[in-house]
Amino acid sequence: MAKVSRRGLLRGGAAAGAATVLGSVASPARADAAGVNPSVAGEAAHVRALRRALDDAAAGIAGPHGVDGKGRIIVKAGYEGVPTYTLLDTLVIGGNTVLDASGARFVAKFGTTTRAYTLDRKNQHSPTPVYEADAQGAFTAPAVSGAKAATMLINHVPGPATKGYAAPGNIMVKGGEWDPVSAWVWQDSGPARARADKAPPMNVLTFVHTQDVEVADVTVWNVKWWHAVELNAVRRGVVRDCFFKGWVEDPTQGLWHGEAIQLDLPLSGNTWAGASDGTPTVDVRVLRNYAGASGSQPSWAKLVGSHTGGEKAGQVHARVLIEGNVVDGAKWDAVGVMNTTAVTVRGNTVNDSCGGVYVSSLTARTTDRPPVPVAPNPVSGVDIVDNRVTVAAGASGARRDAVRVNADTAGFVSPVSDVAVTGNTVGGAGFSYGPHVTFRPGTTPQR
Repeated sequence: MAKVSRRGLLRGGAAAGAATVLGSVASPARADAAGVNPSVAGEAAHVRALRRALDDAAAGIAGPHGVDGKGRIIVKAGYEGVPTYTLLDTLVIGGNTVLDASGARFVAKFGTTTRAYTLDRKNQHSPTPVYEADAQGAFTAPAVSGAKAATMLINHVPGPATKGYAAPGNIMVKGGEWDPVSAWVWQDSGPARARADKAPPMNVLTFVHTQDVEVADVTVWNVKWWHAVELNAVRRGVVRDCFFKGWVEDPTQGLWHGEAIQLDLPLSGNTWAGASDGTPTVDVRVLRNYAGASGSQPSWAKLVGSHTGGEKAGQVHARVLIEGNVVDGAKWDAVGVMNTTAVTVRGNTVNDSCGGVYVSSLTARTTDRPPVPVAPNPVSGVDIVDNRVTVAAGASGARRDAVRVNADTAGFVSPVSDVAVTGNTVGGAGFSYGPHVTFRPGTTPQR
């Protein structure tokens, strides 16, 4: 991770003014007095009305659109003639809530400050966009200012002591177009537009310390550096039928960092809200999504994956299904799942990407710089089945395997066992298996 953590500004809570409601059920008086959303000066009336409707839903107050079959209060953002929702601060969704944004468009225009960053010179990168830096690789660029969370939407987390999956859950975000950079860069062209110079790095939809999360039918445009959907300490999540178009490459991290959908766990440098307790993300389905280029930016490095290991033995993501997705032109491994046990990658199509499917264990290690390995974290149960993968070298020069399974041996051996690789069709590259990878009895791995 970079010296300036992409989420180090968030240690005070989920969003400014959002840590005062203790649950998803409250009296109307409490909803009026202290909603989960910040009060943002200068936002348009329809944005303020949406925040109030989300506050009411978090307090258990149903509006005109009622409740769905899962007991979630429906809040609709899209309606005939709806203008763009320009968010000046993070939008906060409480428990037992559906935000139906079908037909609506959201853009971010948060306050920014100038922050120092350092170029990553250890890993492959695309030759453009080029950032001007000093001899040590230092440069400056915008960042979200103050205590704001650098994400367009986040779930409500009651406070910094919230652990595990304890934040109010049973949440859905449905539909809508979400654009975190265009409000800053729409008038720019050339290198300034390619780098999204005036925009801060941001997530779009972030969920932390919660459970039963559903993201469906959303379209996300041109994320700068970070992620479209982050599931961080989430139990039971599904991301389905979404489009992720365009990514501004992060020059401070390797391309392994560039997931549209990231599976994460909260540690000292990447906790959006609640405790940095290393709770893994478990029971996740990633179904029928698309990742590729937009009209102005190239494709993502990955559609889905994880790159963060825990600091303790047993802090491992688990039970993840990645099925029926399509990825065009990924800059790295289109599916790159690390530190995840019981993972199935099935029936996906990867076209002209630098790599196909990569699965690896990740030894537990501290967040020191450099990190110190502290314990093995083995994973078991890997199914890579019936995928169609075509590999082609990208602008960075990277050309990786169509399918690779690897075991981390940094400090400790973290073996990968019960692996099955069958029925895949590949072109441009082949299969690779590292030491300490063992296959399911009775199966023959593809070679």
